[in-house]
Amino acid sequence: MALELNGTTGVSLVQDGIITAADLASGAITSSALPAGTILQVQTTNVSTPGSQSVTANTYFEITGVSVSITPSSTSSKILLQGSWFGEPSNSAFEYNHMFSFRRDTTYLGSPVAGSRPVGIAMATRTNLNTDAGSTPISLGVMQYVDTPATTSEITYKLFCVSQYTMTLYNNRTVTDSNAVGYERGMSMITAMEIAA
Repeated sequence: MALELNGTTGVSLVQDGIITAADLASGAITSSALPAGTILQVQTTNVSTPGSQSVTANTYFEITGVSVSITPSSTSSKILLQGSWFGEPSNSAFEYNHMFSFRRDTTYLGSPVAGSRPVGIAMATRTNLNTDAGSTPISLGVMQYVDTPATTSEITYKLFCVSQYTMTLYNNRTVTDSNAVGYERGMSMITAMEIAA
């Protein structure tokens, strides 16, 4: 890619055979002119506010506030989703019986339904001993999924979960949440990146 400095028009980027100087005219560059794999836009939501939510057994639920909206520029674009969660459940058995995934508007993304199994993309990692329940959180590392929504309308992605237990889920904090060493706080996030196909 060549970097051109022009005293009249300023700085422009020109890549031979793909983007020419003529393409740089206002409105001439569209996502279809860019090579496959180009990141066209990034939308992200970071949630650091500590809170809690009630969870009903075997019911898919949104992690409160962890959502992001994006409007694809092309129906052929792919959306790379990244999400993470930090928190602690009131029932430590949650760690063995849950699944996280994403939802696009009303469409749940992840493994297809397979009988009575909870389905999704990934599970959070257990980080506490039984004797530390209430003071040591668990976390879902960066979970990823590539979606093909085939639309140029605005869509909203949310971080979803399902658990075998009715309980309280504490987000971005421990259950006890004392103001002392050993009671961590963290944050959750979701990112949507539009990628040219």
